[in-house]
Amino acid sequence: STDYSRLNVVILKFYIERQLSFQSFRYKMPYFFRVVVLFHTVSIYCNHTGLFNYYSSELYLNLTSPVHLYPLMLIIFLQQLLRLPGRWLIHSTHSFFTTLQFTFCVISRGFLYNRQHTKNNVIKQGIYTQIIFSGIDAVFPTLFLFSLLIGLSVTAQLILFFQTFATEKEVITMLTHFVALQLSPTLTSIMLIARSGSAITVDIGNMSINHEIKGLALLGIDPYIYLVYPRLIGLAISQVALAVYFSIFSMSFGIFFSALLDSPTNFKYFFLLINSFSITELILFLINNAICGVAIAAYACFYGLNVKESVTEVPQATQKAIVTSLLAIFLINTFFVFL
Repeated sequence: STDYSRLNVVILKFYIERQLSFQSFRYKMPYFFRVVVLFHTVSIYCNHTGLFNYYSSELYLNLTSPVHLYPLMLIIFLQQLLRLPGRWLIHSTHSFFTTLQFTFCVISRGFLYNRQHTKNNVIKQGIYTQIIFSGIDAVFPTLFLFSLLIGLSVTAQLILFFQTFATEKEVITMLTHFVALQLSPTLTSIMLIARSGSAITVDIGNMSINHEIKGLALLGIDPYIYLVYPRLIGLAISQVALAVYFSIFSMSFGIFFSALLDSPTNFKYFFLLINSFSITELILFLINNAICGVAIAAYACFYGLNVKESVTEVPQATQKAIVTSLLAIFLINTFFVFL
């Protein structure tokens, strides 16, 4: 079998050099197909066993013109296309579990440090600073204007549309479940990613390049406790607070604008909103937003700490942190929809 494989490789090499050279199909085939053909030929050189490689070698030996390569190139293209989701899934799963392990490690170290050093206020000051930057500074004008626009363009239009054929209880149920419990965590998380998540990645990434994190480690200071833990807790608290504010503002503005556009009797929805939430829904709402805040901070810090040498790694890490954070919050909110 080894001699047959070597003979097959020699025949393929001779045939490609003789009849399928770059000069022969430079004007007959696209560049992409030429690259695919040569790539697959190299793969046959490396691994010339199995049904697919045998079928490919038979096609190569029976070729008379470059036009007959199209069925083979279609097979190769489909094979490579099917490999992409598998590679993406493996990479995403590995990144998820690595970040999850990183998050539990940071939280456990932070809680242990707070128990052992109850009089040390450095971590508390870091948490307060992160809450001020991500939570308080984002309320006005960013969150206020955002909720005003959502209340006018979404909430008010939904009220005007549903009250034409639905009862008051059904309209309130729609507002609480769609706007308050589902829309507000997602939009608040997106705003927090764009405003704070990217800033955290850039900040920690620049610290990694300037060897400031190594300096903290040499001084005996744990970077996970000093840098990451306050950001995790601060963003979790900020996410919960901003989601509550956004829910209140967006529903209030929606009811106000619906009363202005339609009838003053729509102000009755203010009194119906008070008793429309159950305790279970409120608890799940708080847990959902806290997990979203922790996920945003974890991905931002994780990719920021992975910046090693070049300044060009900082925008790449920021892009990865934003994309993975968006994917994470959509998955988290989808999970809580079915609870």
